[in-house]
Amino acid sequence: MDASAKWNYLKILGLTALAAIVFFPDVFFDLTTTSLHYLFEWLLELSHLLFEGLESVLDHLIEGLFETDLHSTQTIVFYIIVAIFAYPLYWLGRSFYRTFRRCQEAWQHLWAEHQFNPIEYWRGLSLFGKIKLVLIPSAVIYLYVMFFV
Repeated sequence: MDASAKWNYLKILGLTALAAIVFFPDVFFDLTTTSLHYLFEWLLELSHLLFEGLESVLDHLIEGLFETDLHSTQTIVFYIIVAIFAYPLYWLGRSFYRTFRRCQEAWQHLWAEHQFNPIEYWRGLSLFGKIKLVLIPSAVIYLYVMFFV
């Protein structure tokens, strides 16, 4: 099969998928949310199993190396796991704070620069442009409420 035939099949598949989304939005939404829910549950279960495996390995390792009782082993393993997860959480918090500050500064700059642009844009529109700017979003919201809610 040559590249043009593949491209044609891909376009037909895309148009079919788009038609299915337009004509059956509830089915598509349900399929999407169900798939994402299944994926989330699977990842949650996998992460839980990996954590339990790490805890079990550390339990046996600490108990075998230091010959401690059950309570001491659990306490040592708890603090080891806290130490293992504390640094990535600290790094994540610092990177989140840096990103938050950068976004906040960008937003303040954008707000100061473009504070009066919507008013100027509205004043610069013709009467037909103002009618379009009001009616098109109103029609979209109306159609969404009537057909998808």
